[in-house]
Amino acid sequence: AEDLPTGSLHELKAELDRRWPQLALPPGWPARQLRQRAERMVERLADYLADAGAPLAVEAEFDLEVGRARLRGKIDRVEDAGEGAAIVADLKTGRSAPTKEKAATHPQLGAYQLAVEGGALELPQGTRSAGARLVYVGADTVRATRREQPALVPEPDGTSWASALVAGAADAMASARFAAHTNDLCSMCPVRRSCPLRPEGRGVVA
Repeated sequence: AEDLPTGSLHELKAELDRRWPQLALPPGWPARQLRQRAERMVERLADYLADAGAPLAVEAEFDLEVGRARLRGKIDRVEDAGEGAAIVADLKTGRSAPTKEKAATHPQLGAYQLAVEGGALELPQGTRSAGARLVYVGADTVRATRREQPALVPEPDGTSWASALVAGAADAMASARFAAHTNDLCSMCPVRRSCPLRPEGRGVVA
């Protein structure tokens, strides 16, 4: 995806063939199963690239200050949306996509949009964000599963839900206390035995 950002199915499959031996997988059904999944992912990727906007940047690094916070990261794709706008695309190899409602305020995509709006990427001057999307090439579907996020709409004071989210996270990290909030990752949290919101953690609360 990085080396062939406009690759056709033929080109992507040829590259998969070339690189596959580098994994040095032992022969057997697990390797065959992985190869089949990789081929399906490449097919979904090629299908997505066929009608995606022209890539303005690939694996684009950014460094941006938002209030007291410093955001640094790397964006998979920044695509031309026309009329001086760009769409951020984040490629995912996982199978499970968030709901459309959650994607609308997906924090990672919001941060990426802030990077575009803040001029933190090597894009034409004045490029604005036209939105962002998650592209799941690993989902068990015929085509890549997409989850769209609308462009950020600034409030009268110039802030947005994304900048407020970053500012809130920075304030929380700088605080002497952390408020516990229930979320989708609670069942996998490594400190749930010490969390007052979890049955197994309430016993340690004074």
